[in-house]
Amino acid sequence: MHKQDDSQQSAELRQAFLRHLPKRLDTLTRRGLRQARDGWDINSLSLIFREVQTLAGASGRYGLLDLAEKLFAIESALADSIEQARLPDETTSASVATLLDDLREIATARVAAPAADNRLVVPPADLERGENGYPLQLVPPADYWKRFPPVPAAANVVALHAVPAAPAVDTAATTAAATTTAAPQPAPVAAVAPPAESAPQRAAAPAAAAATSSARKVYHLTDGSPLACEIDQKLELSGYELSLLDHVDEAIEMIGTFPPHLVVVDAHFLGELDRVGEALKAARGRASHRVAMLALSEQGELDVRLRAMRAGADAFIPLPAQTGDVMARIAELTESDQTEPYRIMIVEDDRSQAMFAESILRKAGMQTTMVTDPLAVLNDIDAFSPDLILMDLYMPGCSGMELTAIIREREAFVSTPIVFLSGESDTDKHFEALNAGGDDFLSKPIRPKHLISAVTNRLRRARHIRRRAQNQNPRDAITGMYERAHVLDRLNARLAAEDAAPQRGGVLYVDLDEAADLRGQAGLIGFDKLLGQIGAFLATHMEAGALVTRFGDTGFIVLSPERGEAEIETAARDLVERVARERFDVDGQNYRVALHCGICPFSADLGDAGAMLHAAERAMSDARRGGQRVGLFAPKPSGDLALVENLRAALRSNAFHLVFQPIAALAGEDDGEADEQFQALLRLHGDDGKVLTAGHIVPAAEEAGLIDEIDRWVLSRCLMVLSDRARQGRPVRLFASQSLAATRDPARAAWLRQQLETRHIAGSRLVLELRLPDDTAEHERIAAFAGAVHQIGVGLCLAGAVPSEATQAAIEHLPVDFIKIAPDCITDRSPRMRDDLRRLVRAAHDNGRRVIAPRIEDAQSAATLWTIGVDFIQGNFVQHEAQNLDYDFRAATG
Repeated sequence: MHKQDDSQQSAELRQAFLRHLPKRLDTLTRRGLRQARDGWDINSLSLIFREVQTLAGASGRYGLLDLAEKLFAIESALADSIEQARLPDETTSASVATLLDDLREIATARVAAPAADNRLVVPPADLERGENGYPLQLVPPADYWKRFPPVPAAANVVALHAVPAAPAVDTAATTAAATTTAAPQPAPVAAVAPPAESAPQRAAAPAAAAATSSARKVYHLTDGSPLACEIDQKLELSGYELSLLDHVDEAIEMIGTFPPHLVVVDAHFLGELDRVGEALKAARGRASHRVAMLALSEQGELDVRLRAMRAGADAFIPLPAQTGDVMARIAELTESDQTEPYRIMIVEDDRSQAMFAESILRKAGMQTTMVTDPLAVLNDIDAFSPDLILMDLYMPGCSGMELTAIIREREAFVSTPIVFLSGESDTDKHFEALNAGGDDFLSKPIRPKHLISAVTNRLRRARHIRRRAQNQNPRDAITGMYERAHVLDRLNARLAAEDAAPQRGGVLYVDLDEAADLRGQAGLIGFDKLLGQIGAFLATHMEAGALVTRFGDTGFIVLSPERGEAEIETAARDLVERVARERFDVDGQNYRVALHCGICPFSADLGDAGAMLHAAERAMSDARRGGQRVGLFAPKPSGDLALVENLRAALRSNAFHLVFQPIAALAGEDDGEADEQFQALLRLHGDDGKVLTAGHIVPAAEEAGLIDEIDRWVLSRCLMVLSDRARQGRPVRLFASQSLAATRDPARAAWLRQQLETRHIAGSRLVLELRLPDDTAEHERIAAFAGAVHQIGVGLCLAGAVPSEATQAAIEHLPVDFIKIAPDCITDRSPRMRDDLRRLVRAAHDNGRRVIAPRIEDAQSAATLWTIGVDFIQGNFVQHEAQNLDYDFRAATG
């Protein structure tokens, strides 16, 4: 959250938007035309509509009025379909296809406009300009080198300036002419760098660095499935340079011309995998970087996997698969090529032997450090942080086995590979060394290629294991800080509760004062070390259970889960004062730092991680402007009238949305029914960024008389999802929450029947969830409503059940299918409550009702409920709420 003036920030945002605009337009037109011509998919329709809205608004904001006008026309054409929750008809599809074709022409013309004239025209003034004593003559366009395939570096490089008037020049002829002509020229045709000069060689280094630091290129041979669309979106958001390919021949041509870092092949193209693999083999022989391939398949049998691997696939993922798992595998395949060189610490008292091993490993591209005194290893190991330790077995003062045992006592190096290199031939000694904590034993003398192979293989596996371990344990062993994604995930988990009850705890945004001056004093590397020390100090001095992570260029996030609002503020003030008294040593230089802190407690009830972080940052900025070190966010009170107006606006603009959470069986069902079922949860984004849950929405809607419209909106959206899943051959059951007002609507059951018949949906795919009323007089009306919806096959669930006589009467007399236990009963783990719940579950089963336990957060609760006899569980322990319906029920019950 680096502060910049508004004009600079606006310019940077515009440049970033323009840089990615061509790719976004290409992706939009490809997907849109495919949907408009081949048939719409409701998920893709929503994604396309949202992208059109985003691009239309941004294009208008940044002055691209022709694009904005065309995008707005597409948005208007699709608006009715989105609002009415139906797929576009043939007329609308044809209109959208025409608009997308027009949009593609505008985008193509905009991209091609700067290159309309193929001749290189140099203004006369540019011929006179110079820099560092050399005439500039011609300024090439940015990233011009990306247009050409990589060329192997030659031993002697001659740098030539192209003749401006010639669109194509024979390099050999030009070189010969430049080196043999003696006629004077008004402007030099070629500037040949003398071999003795080192300037051209130094100039080549930044170009190489720029090439290696460019975005990772990914080709996706896509079938346009919903999973493929989600993968593409996440790839673009993650900064990958994505190209979408529809045909195998096009993919083969692109791979041969511009080798990517990764090729993703969708299941539809599995039959063409051998052809893609042949092109990939040729590209791997020419490319200077790793070229990986990921194959997706609807079949997971061994022969299919073998075929994919023999075709050159580096990874194979059977479907169905979750998008997160695919992205994690993509990250592994693309990041392994960009990791830092291996760091090897050589511990050997014989200097000649150490130098021999060091020279071999350095020639293989590894970074090495040599330690000839074993007693000095502990002083050097932290600074060097080796990936592998190559250690002699017998050394004076401390043997290799003793030193290994000492190193293994340090948490940061518990898993660092230690390989013994010794002339010891006794196999018993080998086993003793391995038993002391060593990972491998190499016997002297060893051939160089064997040493390189042994070290490389061990390191490759170690880095792979470390990467997997970091995904499972995101805490840094040295600093105590966590990965940012993990902290944000934990924050979202705390916010995922369906009710709006205030919680203890909060989020702290901590920012460093005078960061620019400190960066100038310490340098970039030293400044990063300083931030690491500050983060470690925060992690050490916060309460147990607090999570600290880096955020932005100079800030930190602290998730304090249990303290109250006043306790957090007191702790923050104490922490800021302690940091101000601390001295941080970086490379022998002491630094004093000052912090500002902003706090957003969960009691602010913002409901969204982004809104909480923004509020904490705003509290920090307000405190800084007011001369304070710590600021506490205080939300402005908002009246019920404002909320009601938001609800009315959401109904008009279709701004509500649903998220889904799986309802998983604690044991496999015996009745053969489909066991894939989700709870649909209502959400709304407020103007202040706050996410409103049903706990906020329903009471205000009932008070304002809007609840019937919202109930119907929820049902319409659920039916749309069910229809889409049925067309895909992946049916599910949805639990849709409805107010008790639905039972008072005599036309509700008839309307629902019409909707089911129109969409060709079996009624058994829908379950209506009603709150168990406090007034037993409502039971008669619920019974009549249940009878009406049961006639069309729709199920009924009563939520909020507590062990009581009223609940017992409802179970016995109301014709419902499911009973959902009240969340307060789940959190009460007393023996008395457990016995009461056991009786409630037994009564439900005796009357043919199945029991659901919501908001399950841990395995202990799930295990306890299983012993009680609960049929299904729902909550973050199963899966966090999400906008898609991706959950592997077979794996959960297998």
